[in-house]
Amino acid sequence: MLVAFSGCLRGLQSGASASAVGDAATSAVVTSIVLIITACGIFAVTFYILGI
Repeated sequence: MLVAFSGCLRGLQSGASASAVGDAATSAVVTSIVLIITACGIFAVTFYILGI
């Protein structure tokens, strides 16, 4: 879900040239990695607090 969200968001924000599409794809990958790491951290802290 996070990867799809960032891909769609960056795709809609991209320009019309091939270079702009490449930059948008790179930005989508970086955004996805950051969102995944952040979500893992939030889940880890939540599960630690809940004792799961």
